[in-house]
Amino acid sequence: MNVKLFHAETMHEAIRAIKADLGPDAVILSSKRVRQGSLPFGLFGRPLLEVTAAIDRDAKEFVPIPQPNEPVIRRGAAPAAPAPAPAPAQESSTGFQDTLSAVLGTSGAARPRTRNAAMPAPVAAPPRGSLASEHVHRLKKELHDLRQRLNSSFPDDASTPGAGFPAPIARAYRQLIAQGLRSSSADSLCRALCHQSTPEQPIADSEIPEMLHRLLAEAIRVSGPLLNPGDDYNVAMFVGPSGVGKTTAIVKLAAYYSLEEHKSVVLITLDSCRMAAVEHLRMYTNVLGVGLETAQTTADVIDCIRRHRGTNLILIDTPGFGADETARLTNLGELKDSYGPIETHLVLSSNTRMQDLRRTLARYEVCAPSRLLFTRLDETEEYGNLFELAYQTTLPLSYWGTGQRVPEDLELAKPERLADLLLDRASSRFTSPGLSSSMGRNSVMSLAGTTPQFAQEGVSA
Repeated sequence: MNVKLFHAETMHEAIRAIKADLGPDAVILSSKRVRQGSLPFGLFGRPLLEVTAAIDRDAKEFVPIPQPNEPVIRRGAAPAAPAPAPAPAQESSTGFQDTLSAVLGTSGAARPRTRNAAMPAPVAAPPRGSLASEHVHRLKKELHDLRQRLNSSFPDDASTPGAGFPAPIARAYRQLIAQGLRSSSADSLCRALCHQSTPEQPIADSEIPEMLHRLLAEAIRVSGPLLNPGDDYNVAMFVGPSGVGKTTAIVKLAAYYSLEEHKSVVLITLDSCRMAAVEHLRMYTNVLGVGLETAQTTADVIDCIRRHRGTNLILIDTPGFGADETARLTNLGELKDSYGPIETHLVLSSNTRMQDLRRTLARYEVCAPSRLLFTRLDETEEYGNLFELAYQTTLPLSYWGTGQRVPEDLELAKPERLADLLLDRASSRFTSPGLSSSMGRNSVMSLAGTTPQFAQEGVSA
């Protein structure tokens, strides 16, 4: 019996070494993991597989190590059932394969051994090139799975906004959505564009912006100025939440009609609870040379209106009411029933969310607003709220504030102007005076400072 010890990193390398040294008839006796190193007890050595193999050079037949659930056949004992003796090479090769299967725990240990079966081909270790290719194949499969997951997380082309329209109209659709328009509004506008295109006369891509501009302008309603040419009298009340710029808008309108249109103007304020509100308003009325009346109740407002029946324009300033002040809002709404026709402007900030605009509109319905006045257009780049609220409520737009200058930064609402803003045209920037381009620099007042002395020249004009 020739017994020899082999060390290798893997069982496949050990088998190759055993076959090369002892031949194909060698039998594996045992295997275990050891550490081989220079220090005692193999500390810090690298792990190796230690395999003990043996071969009987004189024996013509080797008895393999018994498989699990297989009776042990001792040398010299008679077998339970006589069977023809196999060839020595075949028997020894079969024993080697069975021993290998038992050590590795492969599926070959569970298969019944057939003595007359041909010897299977020896298991060879896969070359390093095949291991690398298998690793690359696995990485490719993982990347493919990752790409499928990413694709499933993004919407398909059918769910892309404007996917149902031609490419130029789809771009216009996405621009309207980015400006804050509802998908239904943008869809109806783009469908109107498509209906204007026929196979005989298709719409050119360069014509789409101008046609969309015209459709937007046609859908926007405006009310016109407070005093139309030929009108000599009007009463306008301004309502809305606190801080949206009601008083500032009233001062701008009073300055314009007093200095530019040479109309007689009177301001009536109900905002007497806010600290220094009346004094702040009185400062501007003194500069502009217009009248100012304070009122505590709606009855006081009616008395003031009757006293100034000969005035061309009466502007009523109101305080901002909270959500829990429904009773005071109701009293304010009864003012129109007590006196008669009063033009009511609901003042809103253009940088307010659409949901909050709807809630504010619902709260002020008791005042029966007939106009929408938006402020702070210079503080936002999305103007879809102006279009949507006017479009949904059918209330016309009256004015919009574009800054703090008095009276320049207040514009009369025009459909073409809002269409320019929605389409982000270069001409829509707030750089020019609003109500009147002929306003002199001497008539401009800063709301943040005190009354300038040079404004007196504008009063005497």
